[in-house]
Amino acid sequence: MKKTLALLLLLNTTLLLTSQITYDKRIEFELKDGYDNEEIVEFGELGFIMVSREEQSAGGENKWKYEHYNTDLKLVDTKTVSLDKKLYSDETYTDNERTHTLYKDKNGNFSIVSVDASSLKITKVDGELPKKSSTKGITVLGDYAFLNATVKKAPFLFSVNWKTGQKNLIPISISDISPKKTTFKDLQILEDAKEIIVYAKAQIDKKNSEMYVVRLDDKGKKKDFFKLTKDIEQNIVDISASKLDNGKYIFTGTYSTKSTDLSEGLFFCQSEKGKVDFIKFYNFTKLENFLSYLPERKQNKLEKKKQRKEANDKELIINYRMATHEVIQLADGYLFLGEAFYPTYRTETYTTTTTSANGGTITTTHTRQVFDGYQYTHAVLSKFDTQGNLVWDQIFEMWPSYKPFFVKRFISVAERNPSSIKLVFASHNKITVKSFDYDGKVIVDNQSEEIQSTYMNDKTKFSFSNIDYWYGNYFIAYGNQKIKNKDGETKRKRKVYFINKIRFK
Repeated sequence: MKKTLALLLLLNTTLLLTSQITYDKRIEFELKDGYDNEEIVEFGELGFIMVSREEQSAGGENKWKYEHYNTDLKLVDTKTVSLDKKLYSDETYTDNERTHTLYKDKNGNFSIVSVDASSLKITKVDGELPKKSSTKGITVLGDYAFLNATVKKAPFLFSVNWKTGQKNLIPISISDISPKKTTFKDLQILEDAKEIIVYAKAQIDKKNSEMYVVRLDDKGKKKDFFKLTKDIEQNIVDISASKLDNGKYIFTGTYSTKSTDLSEGLFFCQSEKGKVDFIKFYNFTKLENFLSYLPERKQNKLEKKKQRKEANDKELIINYRMATHEVIQLADGYLFLGEAFYPTYRTETYTTTTTSANGGTITTTHTRQVFDGYQYTHAVLSKFDTQGNLVWDQIFEMWPSYKPFFVKRFISVAERNPSSIKLVFASHNKITVKSFDYDGKVIVDNQSEEIQSTYMNDKTKFSFSNIDYWYGNYFIAYGNQKIKNKDGETKRKRKVYFINKIRFK
């Protein structure tokens, strides 16, 4: 028994050391190869698809190239599809089997291109959106793609059968609420349940809103809807659902006491048959470790500010958005995982020229704030009991190598067993592995050395890369690089798109 215990202690000690990474393989492409706008879509053990666009159009059309690579970074197959040159890539939805991309132009014409990950079979359907409509986002369930649409300021779902092209406009109406006061907050696919959940936000006045949950089947037919925020004062900011084995639903996300997109804390809700069993709210400052990712000096400063607020019966408000994962059901409660982020902006300068009264020209310089992506800062792992009471929370830093322009989940659950959960993600160009037991204790906390994306003799003058979890013990890193290579007396400059396969343990 003593030998067994000693061995376990040795294993745990080893796991707490720096994780080792191995660069299994790298491939790169010259950027001046006639194609640009490269994007990578990962499919786990099926490999990945690289999508790129032909730089020069011919005959009013652009070719879009889809290349399938296996997990050894070897090219398996290549296919192209021709689209009108006015069409641009708008949104993409990817599941375990296919990637679906919505291409559209400014006049409402669109194409949906669906590509099978294993066979690279391309299916394309064309159509035209309703007049005076706009779309945001695409989600796919079964044979139907669903577009979040607005027609004359009223929200609709626009469904398109991506195999046949059949189209349908699905109104989402809420009794006694004007459609013009209703917006779609989000659209979620529950693939196992074959359901679509629409989160409709009704603006009551300048300070208050209500959140409605609308359930649809896989063809877009309405099953039921209910008000999630009945008899509560808080406004829902971010929301996500998980369906349990017993038919109940758990809704989690963030809230605010004001009608704003900046949240103040977490909420945890259970619903059954269109009724709310309970909904509970937790200000971020009530989480025991929420500020632990900050430098000690800033923690102390916020803690003093929090105490001053509490002395006056007020709460300290820390505004964050949260990308929430599906809740994990345990025997005695639930695990919640959320990734905190905030929007960033950059200042852009532009000029306008006008004609003066005497016929001369006046050039004016202006500045404007432009959205520059979401900066992720830290993550929350919490346990709630079956009544929605917070049992424990763990906070840890995460700082991805790039800022996405859409809400993304960087953390992956690499392993889950009856006693613990293992999370993997990239932060500060390093691979992080964290494991927790269900009492909130940290079992493993590993971080690799910094990931290098160049050859030994390469000097990188410019680099932009993404690092994502791929499958098993592998990450994939990819992006653009401007490289100066000196090998002996030979100098060579090149602009490349690179892909690295990285193994960690």
